[in-house]
Amino acid sequence: MSASTAGVSANEMDVASWRAVAFVAAFALAWITLQPFPDLASADALDLGSGRDTPTYVAFALCAASCLYLTVPTDGLGLRCLANPAYVALAAWIGLSGVTSQDVGTSLKRAALCGFVAVVAATLPLLPRGRLHLATLLALAAGALLASSYFGVAFMPRYAVHQASDLGEPALAGDWRGVFGHKNDASIVFVFTAFIGVYAARAGRVVAGVLIAGLSLLFVFFANGKSANLLWLPTLAISLFAARHGAGWLWRVAAMAPFAALYALGVGSVMFAPFASLAATLPIDATFTGRADIWRYALGKLAAHPFLGYGFDGFWNTESVRFGTDNSAAWVGGAAHAHNGLVDVAMSMGVPGVALALGAFVVQPLADIGKAARNGADPALVTLLTQIWLFGLYISALESFLFDRADPIWFTFLFAVFGLRYVASFPTSPR
Repeated sequence: MSASTAGVSANEMDVASWRAVAFVAAFALAWITLQPFPDLASADALDLGSGRDTPTYVAFALCAASCLYLTVPTDGLGLRCLANPAYVALAAWIGLSGVTSQDVGTSLKRAALCGFVAVVAATLPLLPRGRLHLATLLALAAGALLASSYFGVAFMPRYAVHQASDLGEPALAGDWRGVFGHKNDASIVFVFTAFIGVYAARAGRVVAGVLIAGLSLLFVFFANGKSANLLWLPTLAISLFAARHGAGWLWRVAAMAPFAALYALGVGSVMFAPFASLAATLPIDATFTGRADIWRYALGKLAAHPFLGYGFDGFWNTESVRFGTDNSAAWVGGAAHAHNGLVDVAMSMGVPGVALALGAFVVQPLADIGKAARNGADPALVTLLTQIWLFGLYISALESFLFDRADPIWFTFLFAVFGLRYVASFPTSPR
């Protein structure tokens, strides 16, 4: 080997190492965050959270710049496939909702952070060198999250398990939350890491994959996240069905049926009497743990601003909402979000924003999965991305994470959506 050849090889290895570091660091930033194990007994836990979390803005801005630096020279063609009409139209509407917001400054800042997060999520699938490398890096990221959360449960439960002293929701005492601020976030993200464990095992990291999947599902059980425990198994079944029939119409019906049912029986029950009657006949809590009152309140407010909404992320967690409600609705005005993804999108960006979000996050991924199946893309990778995407869609009927800045669920969902765009646009193989 010549000196020049050796130099090129060493340089390539150095770049590959930095790409791997950036990948794992980005997931750690999104999942573990800069403030893990929040103290829910502190008065800070009730803060409005107006978006002035400067370290998070700076960290994601630097992460986005680093990921672009590592991908644009070699993967510019891949990034260009994201400039499709569904994404461009949605991005333009987000900009419009920011400049027409009831609080322009707050909306634009929150939109900026959401943009940094989107750039990071869009570049991450391009960083690994191949299937085994991707499985290894995902396993490392999931393993770090699991190790941190289990360490917290074992050695500092005050900060990793809900306590009766929590100021916000003391009734959750005993439910595991790990590094997260709420058991629902923990349970959803650990379902994602369970899917990652299955992928890692299928890609060749069998022992690590089995451990990750098993420990993740155990955490989901002890977190007692009702929505996550209810939906992860149907998601798994439907994703396996998609792996066999991803290019046909039948799996699309199977995939969308739970999504439509969850929205119809959930927020649909406060909009249409027949759905309310149907929900009342089922063995479920027809109020969806108090969510129905929040949906009624939000939809009532939406009637005043149906076209543009209140501005990007400009409704909940604002002084006017939290302290501007009458006594009968005071607890609803104190909610952090609508506990429904599309309701929150409507509050931020109006009814057109909902239509554009459905186009980008439902219609486009459906088309991408079908195209990836027809092109013979790596089945294990397509299945993983489909599982994360589907589970996110289903969960959005009962939890709010769409466009929620640096939310770990939103970040992982975006990673899957952009990943599906790539596997549909470029050939992949199971190697």
